[in-house]
Amino acid sequence: MLEERYHVYMDGTDRDMTPRELVGILRQREERPDVWSARLSTGLLGRTDCPAGNRGPKGYSEVVLAVGDEGLEKLVDLGFIPCPTCRPEDEPGFWETVESAVGERYDLDSVYDFADKGVLGYDARRVDWEAVLPVIGTAPNRLYVPQGIGEGELTELRDRFDALNVELPPVGYYDRDSPGRFHEYAIPG
Repeated sequence: MLEERYHVYMDGTDRDMTPRELVGILRQREERPDVWSARLSTGLLGRTDCPAGNRGPKGYSEVVLAVGDEGLEKLVDLGFIPCPTCRPEDEPGFWETVESAVGERYDLDSVYDFADKGVLGYDARRVDWEAVLPVIGTAPNRLYVPQGIGEGELTELRDRFDALNVELPPVGYYDRDSPGRFHEYAIPG
């Protein structure tokens, strides 16, 4: 995992690097900024040591890393919301960093609403794939979206990926009774 390359947003630029390279760069800095992780399949952002990601990403197309406040704000701009497991919104300075971006993107003015999955639920359709996919070049192995969405919404998602010339991965929702705990939608067309 330390030699796997990941997409990293740092100092206003996009780049690919290994975690080892990232740590080397950050060790040279006087001030050590936080490193944030965004799971592409779920649209969640959190800490890199989140217990929900205990097995780590399965590859390049699963995670985007972002460094410091600027990186955290970028993840919010790209459509990621807080992870309910590691609760990044509890980190000091989190809300002050993202408040403006959350207000602009979601018209919310409370960290509690931003973190509340009843207000902003799991939905990878929220990710700005038009900005993310041209940079990483490939989709994650699956996308998690809400249960009960209609054919029109699924077709719209497929069309977004088609317009980017990227194959849409399996789309579905968590279901503990389904094989692999993932209920995959049949996408028309």
